Amino acid sequence: MLKQTESGRRKVIENRNIRKLNEVLAGVELTKSEEKTLIWIAGYEADSVDNLLSVIEKAARVRADNMHCMKCCSGRNAIQFNEGFNSEKTD
Repeated sequence: MLKQTESGRRKVIENRNIRKLNEVLAGVELTKSEEKTLIWIAGYEADSVDNLLSVIEKAARVRADNMHCMKCCSGRNAIQFNEGFNSEKTD
């Protein structure tokens, strides 16, 4: 879990972003280096942090969907599913 920093206008924005990051990353073990980077990112505008969190959440859903398919499908069907899923790119 990321730790909030001291007070001040910039720190208020950073602390809000840290709370958002902690919600999305709950239960994820981070290295000190990863924590340091995420605290640095938390200093950016809320929209930038929100976009990053959206990408993280999308990636987690794709990974979960792929794991579900690998458990339910077998062999060729799972491979075909993954290839079809990965070839569909959306903006």
